[in-house]
Amino acid sequence: MLKTYSLTKDTLLVSSESNIKNSSIVYVYGDEREYSESFEHKYDLEIGNILTFDDQVAYDTMIDRNDEKSLLVSFLFPEVHEGGHLHNLMTSIVFLVFKNKLIIFTKQKLKFIPELLSNMVLRDVNNFIEEVLLKIIQKDFHVMLNHLRGVKEKIDDLESEISTSGSLRPTFGDLLTLQKYMIALSTTYGANHKALDFIKKHFTTINDIDFTTKKIIGGIYNTSNTMDRIILGYSQYLDDLEDMINNMISYQLNMIMKTLTEISIVLTIPTIIFGFWGINVDDPFEKSSYGVFAVLIISVILSLICWLWLRRKKYW
Repeated sequence: MLKTYSLTKDTLLVSSESNIKNSSIVYVYGDEREYSESFEHKYDLEIGNILTFDDQVAYDTMIDRNDEKSLLVSFLFPEVHEGGHLHNLMTSIVFLVFKNKLIIFTKQKLKFIPELLSNMVLRDVNNFIEEVLLKIIQKDFHVMLNHLRGVKEKIDDLESEISTSGSLRPTFGDLLTLQKYMIALSTTYGANHKALDFIKKHFTTINDIDFTTKKIIGGIYNTSNTMDRIILGYSQYLDDLEDMINNMISYQLNMIMKTLTEISIVLTIPTIIFGFWGINVDDPFEKSSYGVFAVLIISVILSLICWLWLRRKKYW
């Protein structure tokens, strides 16, 4: 699928897909191999591989036949959702940055991109490509930060679940899911930081770059650093939480084994008594019609004495 946007005065407006060549911004997602392959052949790129193997970022400088310099840069975007496997918790966003054109590629549609581009008001129409790119990256980082805050809520829910119901089996599933998210998020943030360094290097070498653009780049860096600190804290907390769950399970297992051992000790006494009265020799109460009840009473009394003794010794 293709979505195209044209610059009208200082505003980006949705344009016809048939007017791709004259569009200022083109967003490509889904199965549009023919369009992406035209750039792959022209600039010797591997856009399809970048989108398929979304575990690292790519960045490079492209030079065309007219010595016009363009940029290729990709970012990773985490997709935090329930039941996701590790290989589909991230997706790549590829940018081709030309002098007067920006092309965006993603494997599947990311809602925040067309929402941001539609009716976007630009501050500097002379450098609108840099401004649009930075605003998309800025929005990308804000969405990632919101995902990270959502993980915090999941951690709080997991902690509440442990406090109320103990370390049950579903808790392990929730913990593994959160740890999987942490892996995806930390991988995403670390890779994006390198791509951000590449953008900063090429944008800040422009002599007439204005203060607002520098401020946007600085703000993105601050957001990235904030996410790095938060992800580190959450990861450490999840590790501590895992240790606590393991300790709780070990304690519960010890208590179960202790209870079973004490029950075995108490039940051993009736077993010995019944075995003693079952031997083929003369025994007390053998001739009595109440002998069975007497043996049972003796077994109960001795078992109670054993139980009270264990309680006194604090073995119970």
